[in-house]
Amino acid sequence: MANNEIKTNAEIYREQRKARLAKAAKKKKSSKADKVIRVIVKALCILLAVGIVLFGIGSMLSNIFGVPQRILTAATYGEEKITAAEYNYYYMNLYNEAASMSQQYDQQSPGAGSAYFNLYTSPAEQDYTGDDAPETVKTWQDYFRYTAPQRAFLMKKLYNEAMSEEAKANGFEITEAQKTEIETEIQEYIDTHAEKAKEADYALDNYIARVYGSGVNEKVLRELSERDSIARLYLQWYQKQAQSNITKETVDKYYADHKDEIDVASFRYFTVSYAKAVEGSTDPVYTKEQAKARAEQFKSEAATVDAFVAAAKKFAPASYKDAYASDSTTLAENLTKTNLTQLSEDFANWTFDAKRVAGDIAIFDVELQEAYYIILMTEPAHKDTSVASADVRHLLVQAQTTREDAEGASIKLSEDEIAANFAAAKTEADKLLQQWKNEGATEEKFIELVKAHTDDTASAATGGLYEGVTSTSSYVPEFLEWSLGDHKKGDTGIIKTDYGYHIMYMVSSDPTEKWESDIRTTLSSDDYNAYVEDSFEDIKENTSANELIVKWTSKSVEKIINSNASHYSQNALSQYSY
Repeated sequence: MANNEIKTNAEIYREQRKARLAKAAKKKKSSKADKVIRVIVKALCILLAVGIVLFGIGSMLSNIFGVPQRILTAATYGEEKITAAEYNYYYMNLYNEAASMSQQYDQQSPGAGSAYFNLYTSPAEQDYTGDDAPETVKTWQDYFRYTAPQRAFLMKKLYNEAMSEEAKANGFEITEAQKTEIETEIQEYIDTHAEKAKEADYALDNYIARVYGSGVNEKVLRELSERDSIARLYLQWYQKQAQSNITKETVDKYYADHKDEIDVASFRYFTVSYAKAVEGSTDPVYTKEQAKARAEQFKSEAATVDAFVAAAKKFAPASYKDAYASDSTTLAENLTKTNLTQLSEDFANWTFDAKRVAGDIAIFDVELQEAYYIILMTEPAHKDTSVASADVRHLLVQAQTTREDAEGASIKLSEDEIAANFAAAKTEADKLLQQWKNEGATEEKFIELVKAHTDDTASAATGGLYEGVTSTSSYVPEFLEWSLGDHKKGDTGIIKTDYGYHIMYMVSSDPTEKWESDIRTTLSSDDYNAYVEDSFEDIKENTSANELIVKWTSKSVEKIINSNASHYSQNALSQYSY
């Protein structure tokens, strides 16, 4: 029995009789209105318990307030549960990640994004081709439904570990600065939603539900955003811990076993193509024999770096003359053997041969690109001993090298005009650097100076900040050389590039040599990935979804996504409407 007491039949009968009498007395006092209220309350309780939303009050609770979604359990993992609202939040996160990746692919290669995930089509109509889901997952919609609860439980598990006494004992803590940063980011995110809600004439909670699905309101969004932020901080800390625990002996052994993947080499190169003519091109077309003869002629005139650069300017096809005007165009720095093997195995083996010395020159037929490569070694294979990474700020004073004609076409300026523009840029850079020194020479003042004067619009808002600069970053050589040089925080300098003059400011750097840092990153990443994958595998195997609730609550997020697909399609069509 519920109260764990053993009662006699007589006692049970007396209790039942007493209950019947009390119920009858109460019934006599109840009005017809009371009956109606009790029926409604009872009906609502039933509706909430089984998760069936009909119309009227039930529809209002679900669509406007999202009450059922914040109560009903969508999935379980051990003793952990996630609500339908949490499920919706992570479903939309997965969709947004896929959409973001699609857009990044399109930026790199138009059309590549749609081949991965088509923003213009409902996920229910797109095949999922990934290998991280069971065979029952056929479409992107299936993938989102299948993965959303697993992602929720993974973030929940990481958060719980982060907040545990064990993590605290091991040294993990959230600093006051990190707490402030998390709170600020979440508040800015909420403020953005609030502005959009106001523009659309929605209450904030209603607008958030229209972005993340029913049940997700401001309170839920704050809680889940904070939880995810702490989980990510914990992961970052975990990887750093793994990296700091790697011994020098382990690093040296890894280097010995993976030398070809770690050593780098630098060289000058020039290509002579024997590919078929490109439509519209006026550049000369060479047969393979003619291209080989031209490559040999180039080689005979390019025995030194200066001679190589000069020969490149001389031999460059007309359409490439402007590109080869820069001395850095022929320079390839810090490439690994693995990088070059993808181009040509012979090329890679020659470049990384232990006998190689600076000044060696050779020609290679790279059939993959239908071209002959002339290679002049500048730095044979070696460990990359530059600092692992650096965070720098810069202020660009641009020197114009072109102008637009009346039709908007770009025309290169004369050599005298270019020289005058560079001289003026240098004078301005010197003036601004002195101004900064006169105003206190602090990082805050440098940021203010950048925002007021830089010609690099991409970094103006951040005070000219570029983070994580490494020797393989795609910045011009002069920028990399200064950033990775022997500088301490607060050091400044002025460098010249093809763009003009840059006032540089060192924010911070990791003094570990890059080759060692790369090994430590690789090893710690392996440890980190194993940790996350093990956690995720256990969650995959032991997550149980309430299919009825999942199917029901998914409709709200899928309605949002399908609306987005329609919106993207309409925008795409409008671009071609005349």
